[in-house]
Amino acid sequence: MKKIFSFLTLFLSFLLLTACAQSESTGSRSSKELKVQLIVTVGTNTTDEVVTFEKGDTVMDVLKANYKVKETNGFITSIDGKQQDEKAGLYWMFKVNGKLASKAANQIKAKDGDKIEFYQKVYSDED
Repeated sequence: MKKIFSFLTLFLSFLLLTACAQSESTGSRSSKELKVQLIVTVGTNTTDEVVTFEKGDTVMDVLKANYKVKETNGFITSIDGKQQDEKAGLYWMFKVNGKLASKAANQIKAKDGDKIEFYQKVYSDED
């Protein structure tokens, strides 16, 4: 009788430990999705949406995952076919959390909750 009781106790302990281990591993797989607010103004059309991204992605990665983008050395030259106009001084610019970016889009890591805005503007030293 003691052997059966010991066996049942051991078996139930094993089941309990196995169940706990599986619930912990499942919890780590369903980690929080990383999201940013992505606002893109192309001509007179503005798209404002929340999109997901993966840890380590740059602002450029986020943009390219959602739009057709052409770029040179991390600087955007076209979004969805809307090109910059160098002769007119019209360039693609972007802000992260309301601040004009000081680096190229491929050099800035996206962070959960960021607000990223792309737009065209005539560049001046006052911006």
